[in-house]
Amino acid sequence: MSDHKVTVMISSKAGRLGNRLFQAAYFMGNALSQGYRLLNPSLGEYAQLFEGSARDPLCGYPEPWRDLDPEFAHQSREFLFPYIHLLGLAAKSGIVPGVTAIDIRRFDSKDDGDIDLNSETFGKCLASRKMILPMGWKFSDYAGIRKHRQEIARYFTPVASVSKPVEALISKARAMGDFLVGVHIRQDDYRQWKNGIHFYETERYVQWMHDVVNHHSERHVVFLVCASNSLDARLFQGLDWCSGPGDPMGDLHALSLCDRIMGPPSTFSGWASYHGGVPICVLRDANASVAPENFVGF
Repeated sequence: MSDHKVTVMISSKAGRLGNRLFQAAYFMGNALSQGYRLLNPSLGEYAQLFEGSARDPLCGYPEPWRDLDPEFAHQSREFLFPYIHLLGLAAKSGIVPGVTAIDIRRFDSKDDGDIDLNSETFGKCLASRKMILPMGWKFSDYAGIRKHRQEIARYFTPVASVSKPVEALISKARAMGDFLVGVHIRQDDYRQWKNGIHFYETERYVQWMHDVVNHHSERHVVFLVCASNSLDARLFQGLDWCSGPGDPMGDLHALSLCDRIMGPPSTFSGWASYHGGVPICVLRDANASVAPENFVGF
């Protein structure tokens, strides 16, 4: 267990919403296990969407750094982060006393290169009692986020302005049947990403949805479809379904409230599964099966 005076402050932003939430969760789980203070201003524009971070300019954990009016906290975060990022860049050169930067951004687009936060490398940084400024996406603590899922999920409870309309939509969807399956359709950026390996036409998603109905013939299956682009509703004939809220945070919360989730590999639907404790079927290729045993918890 490291000294509580050790502070870890994330000083680079890791992609969009799903990536940043998982980046935060890995460090939060590790902070609880290792006993250090985490500051995470890199949540940036997303911090205002969650109960645990909305009022804190530096998104402190496990204790808040400050408790301010949410709008002032948001403005302060936007003002402070560029300077924190510059501090991280300067610390890489070793010229900032008492500060150590760990920059692994060169691994962000690779399939390997993770730094385990329980490794000897990170442990030595904690033992130095310097402020640590991590930069990059591929830090991980899989044991920590599993062990501390409830505490982390509680921190990332959506604010009421997000949760109330989403939960009203979920209530309407549940009134249509007794088994709600969230479908994450990601097409726009996936058409080119990794040469389209995880891009599937809408018709393929519809086939998977029919397969789910067949696998659960004893249930009245309803689908909540959250898509990154507009869809042709005519393709979904013969299915009971409704559209998600249509914005990233709304869709994320809605998926987390379903009974099951299916979608291509993505930290977005992955976070919904993690936050809500919902079994997910990851559609890794066009031949993926949506049999019940392929829906697994995080």
